[in-house]
Amino acid sequence: MRWLIATLVLAASIATAEAQPAAQPSPQPAAQPLNAEAARSFNDFQNFAPHRAFVVGADGKANWQAGVSGPDPARAIASAMKRCEDRGPQTCTLHIVNNYTVTHQDWRQLVPARAADAPDIGRLRPQPYWSMRGPQLATGLIVWSHGYMAGKNATDSAPQSWVGRFTRLGYDLYRFDREWISDWASDATALAAAVGKAREMGYRRVVLAGQSAGAWVSLAAAMRGAKVDGVISIAAAHHGTVDKMRDTTRARSEWQQVIKGLKPGPAIVVVNFADDAYDVGGRMADANAAFTASGVTGLVIGDPEGFKGHGAGAESSFARKFGPCIVAFVETRKKQAPCGD
Repeated sequence: MRWLIATLVLAASIATAEAQPAAQPSPQPAAQPLNAEAARSFNDFQNFAPHRAFVVGADGKANWQAGVSGPDPARAIASAMKRCEDRGPQTCTLHIVNNYTVTHQDWRQLVPARAADAPDIGRLRPQPYWSMRGPQLATGLIVWSHGYMAGKNATDSAPQSWVGRFTRLGYDLYRFDREWISDWASDATALAAAVGKAREMGYRRVVLAGQSAGAWVSLAAAMRGAKVDGVISIAAAHHGTVDKMRDTTRARSEWQQVIKGLKPGPAIVVVNFADDAYDVGGRMADANAAFTASGVTGLVIGDPEGFKGHGAGAESSFARKFGPCIVAFVETRKKQAPCGD
């Protein structure tokens, strides 16, 4: 497979964007040079997950949006363009949509809904409008599993922003989408089976990541023996909010079963936040005790200062502060600040 490597220009050139599919547009005028501030913005932009868009104004300043939910990148593009246009009358140029370069082109003609040669992997589907390297060229595969929103289909929700740290390293990004919880055990088993299929396809590393119910199913798949290199659990839950639970001890005991059922091998990251309406309490203490007893390579981030609520992991500030050390732990098994000593 041939790949086009995208570059934004700052004087001679700046950072290299992520891999692109083979089709190339007709030659177009080079993008205007970016100032140093815009170059730094582009570097930051590459650390964030889809849907995302990078826009540069005629003044050389950049605006971008990332981590935007929706069936396609249109909302991210509209938001980034508006922020540029709000600075005053000028030409605003869309440069990057997700990980495709679209400078001076119609993005809908260049960014396919599904990357070429990116098949479903069991019940996993490729992240829409996202370019893939494929199992032979990718560093690995990261699978995002979403949480649930009451009464809403969450399959168009964005991966949390810190996932972009893995895609920047060269990981392909797939999703484990479940519109509703219909068969919890079957979901976990299906996710574990898909990991095995990904390995057969040639992915050298596989990381499972998720929030709320997506975090829980990721841990449950690892407990069922999924051959993963890492699991990142953000605010794991699947029993609903505490105020509506008939028996809070069930949620706690089932969490203990999962966390104690993990075996040494993968790097396991568990994160929990203060004031989480889904948290019955004690889960991070359970994780610390379980990892000590089992010898699991684990990282526990409990109630980090400045972050509250069930959805705090989706904040861009969380991605900036904890994204680097979470990735470092999964990749190297070493704890770095602020994740740990």
